[in-house]
Amino acid sequence: MATPIRRKYPQQIGGPLQEILSRLDREGHFEIVRLMRLWPEVVGETIARRTEIAGFKFHTATVKVSGAMWIQELNLMKPQIMSRLAQALGDDAVREIRFVQGRLSRRERPRLRPVPRPTRHAIELPELKDPELRRAFESLIEAWGRAAR
Repeated sequence: MATPIRRKYPQQIGGPLQEILSRLDREGHFEIVRLMRLWPEVVGETIARRTEIAGFKFHTATVKVSGAMWIQELNLMKPQIMSRLAQALGDDAVREIRFVQGRLSRRERPRLRPVPRPTRHAIELPELKDPELRRAFESLIEAWGRAAR
């Protein structure tokens, strides 16, 4: 009698792979990868564009920052960033952040797609008898047309 063939169903690899990686990484070398991946989500796009994870050692993340003014701002925001990091990482792998000024590496940034602007139409002004009021109205409409939306 032939034994029935057992079918193996596909399973997600994330769980077992994470287990293997955590056993391989007893010293925490892979934490920097997690930190780099989560950084933009934790700090937001504006800060992420001006910062870059430079290193991670002894539970301290070193973050390169594009300018001294940003370092000052980020130092003031450090408690909030630390709180968000702990929440995103799910542990206390990062216990301190050092912000250092440095040149950010050139990395590929997603290109923004152009948004088509609606065609502008001439606006017919009502008959204004006061010439000063008419000039002010024309100036206002011209400025509105130049304004970015």
